[in-house]
Amino acid sequence: MTTIESDRHILLEGNYNARDIGGYPIEGGGSTRWRVFLRSDRMDQLTAADQSKLLDYGVRSVIDLRTVYETRETPNVFTASDQVAYVHCDLMGDTPTPLTADEIALGLPATRIERAYTGWLDYRQAQFAEVLGRLAEPGFGPSLYHCAGGKDRTGVISAILLSIAGVPREVVLDDYTLTSAFLYRRALLGAARPEEKPVSSPREYEDEYCPRDGMARTLAHLDREYGGIEPYVRSIGLTQGQVETLRAILTE
Repeated sequence: MTTIESDRHILLEGNYNARDIGGYPIEGGGSTRWRVFLRSDRMDQLTAADQSKLLDYGVRSVIDLRTVYETRETPNVFTASDQVAYVHCDLMGDTPTPLTADEIALGLPATRIERAYTGWLDYRQAQFAEVLGRLAEPGFGPSLYHCAGGKDRTGVISAILLSIAGVPREVVLDDYTLTSAFLYRRALLGAARPEEKPVSSPREYEDEYCPRDGMARTLAHLDREYGGIEPYVRSIGLTQGQVETLRAILTE
C-alpha cells in the first residue's frame, strides 16, 4: 500500500473501510479533490469519537445505500442527526433483479461480481440517478456514502464518480481493489461476515471478494451497452449540468 493509499484511509474505531477518494490523478492533468466525497462500510457501530472525527473532517451529509432490512437491523448512527443530512437510498433493492441470488453466485468470483453489479446498473437505474443527483446538489456535501462492507454498492458508485472526474480506468480499478486491504484486516480482527470463507492475505481477499476483473467487466458493460460512463448516467436521468457539477466538485 502506497502512502497516498494509506493517507486516504480514515481510521475509525467502529468500522474498517472509510476512505477519501481524493488525490487520484486525472487524465490531462490535476487530481481529484480531497474532503468532498468519502466512501465507507457500515456505520452503525461508530463511537462518539468516530462521529466527531468525521464531522471534523468536514462530512455534512451521509447517503446510506443499504437495503431497508439492513437499515432497520443496524441503523446508521447519523440517522437522526442534527449535524448531518442523512439520506437512505436502497441501491440494491430488497427485490431481486432478473437473476436470482443462486444464479449470481455461480462461477468464478469475477463472474459473480459482474452479474451482480451489472444487474444493479441495468435494473436499479432510478436509484443510481437519485444517489448521483443528491451528490450533485449544491451545498449537500461534503458527502459520505456507504453500504455494509464499503465494497460492492459503494464500489460501483465510486467507480462512476471517479470515471466522471476523468480518473484513468486502471486507477479506478485500483481504488476498487484497495478495499481488500481493509476488509482483510476486518477478517483478522474476527469481524468477517459469516458467509466469508477464511483467506490468508489481502491479495487472496481481493481474488475472492473484490476481483479487479469483476469491476473491469462491469465498466466494460457500461461501455458496450451504453457507450460509456457519462452516456450511462445521462441515460438514467442526470442532466449535463449535474454531470458537470459532479466533475467540478471532484476536480481541482
